Amino acid sequence: MDALNIDSTYRFPSEWETQEAVWFAWTTRQDLWEGYLETIQARCIELYRLCSNFQKVNILCTETEQSNLMQLLNLKDPKHEIVLYNYETDDVWIRDYGPIFLKHKSEGILLSTDWVFNAWGGKFDLFQKDNAVPKWLSGQLDIENISYSKILEGGAIETNGEGMLCTTNSVLKNPNRWLQNEAINWDELLCKSLGVDTLLWFKQGLYNDDTDGHIDNVLRFAPGHRILYANETNQESPNFIPLKQIKAQLDSYAKGPLKGYEFLALPVPDPIFFEGAMASASYLNYLILNGAVIVPSFGQAKDKEALLIIKSCFPDREVIGFNCLEIIREGGGLHCMSLNQPLVY
Repeated sequence: MDALNIDSTYRFPSEWETQEAVWFAWTTRQDLWEGYLETIQARCIELYRLCSNFQKVNILCTETEQSNLMQLLNLKDPKHEIVLYNYETDDVWIRDYGPIFLKHKSEGILLSTDWVFNAWGGKFDLFQKDNAVPKWLSGQLDIENISYSKILEGGAIETNGEGMLCTTNSVLKNPNRWLQNEAINWDELLCKSLGVDTLLWFKQGLYNDDTDGHIDNVLRFAPGHRILYANETNQESPNFIPLKQIKAQLDSYAKGPLKGYEFLALPVPDPIFFEGAMASASYLNYLILNGAVIVPSFGQAKDKEALLIIKSCFPDREVIGFNCLEIIREGGGLHCMSLNQPLVY
């Protein structure tokens, strides 16, 4: 397929559209989760089981670890199947290195778009296996895969499924995402390659985010022309000014492309520190499933408030809090560690 024709035949679906499955990557690396790998694995098992109550779950797991994982899963009578795929990843954050799926506008066809992954601007040494996931996974699904020579992570973009895309300058326009040390016309490239027609830019994401500020920590579309955005009321917080800028940009866009949208403020969790560094925790890093929304929780009073606000946007889904105090140690959330596969008819 000619990649330049994607914009006329394919579209980037929203995550609340019906899904075929949700993908995860099993972790066995002690060096990433030093001292608490077993705790993280137990949390992942809990998440996989929870998701299988709502839809099919696919997990990338090297063959040598599959018997151990199946034993831990202890599947007796799951509502939906959990399938293991023989692939060893470098890390768990499949949202960022996995394929960005597109749906054909009229035919029941799924397309994999494959972008370069360099561990968020070269922050970590091991990412080659992760970078190869889209091509391999598209082969497993027997769908066409189109590769691009630019760096793009799935968590860096957010769509309403109606041709609109949100992203941050701090990620896509960061020199650490330039392979040939040259600027990229992202508006033109993303519109042509992802079948969108409007790109909305926001300045930056959360403070101390390893990704340089992914959009999925600060802003998410919701059904019914709603947008959830992160809000910080503590003026002493390093997130106060950046998040005020996001709200100001939303208000500006409300006069144009976001006219008629409702904006709902979602609180930022109280500060969480590990070894003196503030974690980039966010309730917006939630995972949407066919019948549920799984929301990060952090053992705070704000957890309940966040769940109620998200529930107001997804009234037909169960909204379930999920303890992410261990997961956030490595800088990610539930959206980061999952990948939605759209259903095609």
